[in-house]
Amino acid sequence: MLHPFFIFLLSFIFFNLALENLLVKKTHASSILILPEKRPHLTNDYNYSLGTINDMILKEGGKTIGKILKQKIKKNENLHSFLKRVGFKNKQANAITSKIKSDHPSINILRNIPTNHLIHFAIPKNDLGFGINFKIGKYKDLYVWQNNSSEIKTQITKRPFKEITLLNKIEITDNLYNSAVRGKLPKEIFSELIKTLGFSIDFQRELRKGDVFETLYSQKIDLITNEIIESNPIHYISASLKDINLKFYRFTTKNGKSNFYDQDGKSSKKTLMKTPLNGARLSSGFGNRKHPILGFTKMHRGIDFAAPIGTPIFAAGDGVIEYSGWNGAYGKYIRIKHNGTFKTAYAHLSKIYKKRGTRIKQGDIIGTLGSTGRSTGPHLHYEILVSGRQVNPLRIKLPSGKSIPKNELKKFYKKQEVINNKIYAMRNRIKNNEFAYLKNMNNN
Repeated sequence: MLHPFFIFLLSFIFFNLALENLLVKKTHASSILILPEKRPHLTNDYNYSLGTINDMILKEGGKTIGKILKQKIKKNENLHSFLKRVGFKNKQANAITSKIKSDHPSINILRNIPTNHLIHFAIPKNDLGFGINFKIGKYKDLYVWQNNSSEIKTQITKRPFKEITLLNKIEITDNLYNSAVRGKLPKEIFSELIKTLGFSIDFQRELRKGDVFETLYSQKIDLITNEIIESNPIHYISASLKDINLKFYRFTTKNGKSNFYDQDGKSSKKTLMKTPLNGARLSSGFGNRKHPILGFTKMHRGIDFAAPIGTPIFAAGDGVIEYSGWNGAYGKYIRIKHNGTFKTAYAHLSKIYKKRGTRIKQGDIIGTLGSTGRSTGPHLHYEILVSGRQVNPLRIKLPSGKSIPKNELKKFYKKQEVINNKIYAMRNRIKNNEFAYLKNMNNN
């Protein structure tokens, strides 16, 4: 008769084999090809997480436990108070937390358990021992139990995960956001896509039905829960619009910085983003207009984007917050100094997230759209200032970011070729309804 641990191990292996049989997924708005990468192997020299605390006790040896329960950490609760709340005696809770601190002094586990974090536990009763386990961050677990001599044992293990590469193709049917949701593009990938292409595409004015966006990115899947741990990084982004065709590749230069570059090694970044928010419409352009409140013709020295209150506003470029607060008719207002030439201003905000003097990065959320100051409705008033003078944000030609150094271009072209070959192979498998293994993708 097989030992219970060997039964668990066989089940774990069959589970992994089943996960590898991921098929091509298709919808009317997108197609996704999922390619499993080499999975981690269970080895004797590294401890991997198991399904439950009971599985760990079967593997390592220990007192039999009763029913495994689960509850979430409450606000302002630490592990000690949690254990007392769910039924552990004060002496037991003290012994458990002291043992964890003693065994793992370099990891500040007990103070960093977030609210609503899930903890699995079995309460000691009669001759039954106790057991506790919960996740530490995304990739580790803590197990606590008693051995057959009732001594407390602890172990931190690594959660086994599967890394896959996905090619996601989205065709615009109404707007980019809705099409991305239907295409099951993860939020973090969508956000990076917006930040990368926001320098070259005006998402409010240039998108049309039938435009196509494609992304190649990695995803890590927890082999115990089969849940997505995280989706990143993006290796490749393309956009095919009526008059625009863009391809950008992630590349890490010798200085350790990763950015996106076009086929010639030129940066995807411009000094400033064309539109510092997503999902809005242009409601008023730059130039003379009849002011909606004052009633007479007045120069409008910016552009207005209409969107719901609370829409996030992005910093259009790297820089320092020069002004943050109320500014008369502008209402809640932020002005960013990007360099000696360029500044941007954002008015009528409902909330301001960044203080004066704060250094920010391009794409950082600096506030939310509102209707403060002299405003007839929710909108963002956006200005670009060149040497202190407001200019039309839609017409200004912006300089590009830094290109790849000449002595690194050969390595970049090789990386680009590897990515192109993988995309070509994946597209063919989408057509043939196949899947295949890929080696881990190097980000260099």
